[in-house]
Amino acid sequence: MKNKRVEPECHLWGENFSPKLLNKISDIEMRLTNEFDEVGKIGKYKDKKLPYGSCCIVTPERIKSNRVEWMADFIIKHKSEFEKAGATAMSFWIYGYGNQGNMEFSVEELSKISATKIPLCIDYVFESVE
Repeated sequence: MKNKRVEPECHLWGENFSPKLLNKISDIEMRLTNEFDEVGKIGKYKDKKLPYGSCCIVTPERIKSNRVEWMADFIIKHKSEFEKAGATAMSFWIYGYGNQGNMEFSVEELSKISATKIPLCIDYVFESVE
């Protein structure tokens, strides 16, 4: 399918969660990091201390195939480190981008997603093809 990509992420959250404690994990790439004691920049906590920490762990761009399996394996391998850093809520997000809204998962992908033992969330983002 033309113009289709899959972006797996792991979203972490916790009242005392500190994403910076995860920086020692090799191959970790994060975005939208918030430390539980920093001052918020937007939203209802703008100019107030955040009562939680959060981040999105993303699949590195260098991973070209089996991106869902890569993220599942990464979560399985590092889940205890996420918990030690204070994460109390975790979710496995799969974002699909393209011009047709269907997805298919292999048996191996489903098995590994299940082995993470965290909720699975899926969103599809339509991108038109010119």
